[in-house]
Amino acid sequence: MIAPIDVHAVLQASVPGPYADLVTRPTGRAVRERIERAIADAPVASMDFSGVRCIDYSCADEIVAKLLRSVQVLLLQGITEAHRLAIEPVLQGHGLAVVIQTGTLLEVLGPPDAVEVVSQRLLERRLAERTAGGSLALTAA
Repeated sequence: MIAPIDVHAVLQASVPGPYADLVTRPTGRAVRERIERAIADAPVASMDFSGVRCIDYSCADEIVAKLLRSVQVLLLQGITEAHRLAIEPVLQGHGLAVVIQTGTLLEVLGPPDAVEVVSQRLLERRLAERTAGGSLALTAA
């Protein structure tokens, strides 16, 4: 599987000081630019938000929405309900979808049309398979 990018570590390397919050558009831009270099031309990227306390709308827009311009599938790990509350409206506003990974379970988050496209990409790339209940589970790819 694709090794996740530790977003907290990228934040620490991008902004002076011991920050654990992704707030302000300039912070989001600095973090996104480093991540873009790390995933250059990869069709699938994975980011781990475990060490990030919070993310605001502007950082969600700057990081998640803009990274989705360069990757076909974006897997997010370590997402809390607070992270989700900032990310979900950004996805809805741009008509985009991301994959939330919790263990081996996958949830595609975004508007219905984008969710269907990303779900198909996961299945086509054999990154996921349908479970007996119809949800998506990470494969051992």
